[in-house]
Amino acid sequence: MPKRNRRSGFSLVLVGLAGAAFFWYTDARHGLALRWSTGNPIDLANQYWPGTVVGLVGSGLIAIIGLLLLCRRSV
Repeated sequence: MPKRNRRSGFSLVLVGLAGAAFFWYTDARHGLALRWSTGNPIDLANQYWPGTVVGLVGSGLIAIIGLLLLCRRSV
């Protein structure tokens, strides 16, 4: 069972980091999405900021859950 928890934890950490990279990469303010769009950059940054924050927080929570599974001791 501990090996299974570690494998799951490692997978969750990788998915969380990949999700955070995706949301940062597609952010209109800090990422590369501004170069792909044709609209007003200020409007785009304000419109997509809540989605970016929710995505980054969700990805961070998934990574933290994975770290907890990695650090958990078997009894």
